[in-house]
Amino acid sequence: MYTVPIPGDPESPNFRVFDSAAGPRLLVIPHSRIFAIPTEFAEALRTGEPSAVAEVEAFAGTIRGETSLDLVPDTTPQSISLNVSSSCNLRCNYCYARGGAFDGAQNSTMTWEVGRAAVDRLLTLANPAAPITIGFIGGEPFLNRKLVHRLVEYADSRSQQRGLMVRFSVTTNGTVLNRDDIGLIRNHPFAITVSIDGGRTLQEGQRPMHSGRSSFAELRRAITPLLEDSGQAKIAARATVIRDDLNIASRFDDILKLGFREVGFSPVRSAPPMTVALHGPDWRRYLDAMIELADREIVGARAGATLRLTNLAIALKQLHRGFAMPFPCGAGGGYFSVGADGTWYACHRAIGQEAYALGDNSGLDQARRNSFLRDRHVHSQRECRSCWARYLCSGGCHHEASARDDSSCGFVRGWLEYCLRTYSEIVGGRPEWFEDSNQVSELSI
Repeated sequence: MYTVPIPGDPESPNFRVFDSAAGPRLLVIPHSRIFAIPTEFAEALRTGEPSAVAEVEAFAGTIRGETSLDLVPDTTPQSISLNVSSSCNLRCNYCYARGGAFDGAQNSTMTWEVGRAAVDRLLTLANPAAPITIGFIGGEPFLNRKLVHRLVEYADSRSQQRGLMVRFSVTTNGTVLNRDDIGLIRNHPFAITVSIDGGRTLQEGQRPMHSGRSSFAELRRAITPLLEDSGQAKIAARATVIRDDLNIASRFDDILKLGFREVGFSPVRSAPPMTVALHGPDWRRYLDAMIELADREIVGARAGATLRLTNLAIALKQLHRGFAMPFPCGAGGGYFSVGADGTWYACHRAIGQEAYALGDNSGLDQARRNSFLRDRHVHSQRECRSCWARYLCSGGCHHEASARDDSSCGFVRGWLEYCLRTYSEIVGGRPEWFEDSNQVSELSI
């Protein structure tokens, strides 16, 4: 089901011509259709030749089996993250959650009663024919390991009774994992994201422990057994990038040395103190660093190696599938984050923020939910309506929209242009690469 459509700007571009080593290519912006085109046709499009433009415009419409990008989907919640811990043993200076307390909005630890009620509500609301994900977040979720273990076993039992496909996820700094935690992760279908920023010096500088001990050493000690035998779990590392150190390749290599097979990078766009957030010329430097690393990974991939940079792997897979969405994520649609008090928020970064509160364990406020989604549709974003990348970027993180500017949007467009060129060059020579699930990560970051 869908709500009232939100029309796009009729003057917005519907195509973009770009060059690649394999020749000129055409991106039909709605529904992200990519075509190889003759050089003469590419020039005709670049100069706005009316008959060429009309020919391309015919490919921009929605066809049978596709959903109009004007619509706001009325989806069932399929995924929640449970804020099980309001504290953390690290003190990262860029932490949006302030260690899990969210500047006083969440001072208590989630109880069994609240967590169980949230799981029950999700299993009731979700589409039983589709996968369901229950995630754990904080703070450091394994500081409340008793609740994590109990909820996993409870959800697993309930889902088996009802024939549901339930998976789990957790975002952790990895330093406090013990043998029981690792057993839990190995024995259930977990997607585990480990927050680590780089080698010892960088990790301890950006992610120090309250105790004064080495966060790098503690992470290495705790995570090594899981990396050596992951069981059912899919493991990825995520590094947060601040403006003081944009040496992406060095971070990447140091994290791989620990035994991680997938590494993704997340730049800080907005976080007090704003001195750590990227701004202005930082974005060009960050783009150059990402492309340099991606080029290196592509060389390895062409030789048969696994692609380990998740930012690139996910983008290439999405282009291959024709990814095009009016929303950047499932916030408020298929995904919610549950606070320690049982409030359902559209985003895990917005705990305690009334604008993101869309219900609680007793039910969702459908009117508020519809309003939230309508206001955040990419067609509702004035700066995005005429952008050629609008259905690939989809407006970017809702929570970071206020920090969006020409420089950060320039980074997004530059990265997407690189990924489009790279995809075009690879797919012609090795199309089977995109069908190998081991070559392109399924994990999001």
